[in-house]
Amino acid sequence: MAVKKIAPNNLKKLREERGIQQKFVAEYIGVSANYYCQIENGRRGLSTKYLPKIREFFGVTLDEIFFDYEIAKCDSNKTA
Repeated sequence: MAVKKIAPNNLKKLREERGIQQKFVAEYIGVSANYYCQIENGRRGLSTKYLPKIREFFGVTLDEIFFDYEIAKCDSNKTA
């Protein structure tokens, strides 16, 4: 199953903040660099089977992948 509703550029922002090349993310999650590039640029949906690996690689929540990245980032930093 492919998920298309990723907020624009979230994966790219996560990757660039860490100074990581696409090929390293692709290798970690088990896809080709071209396939990952298409996901990151919104030309291809993200298969749900890769979500756990992407979360693990970037150390983020699903909110930071699927929703407005800056809002999700702020919400995850709140203290009760």
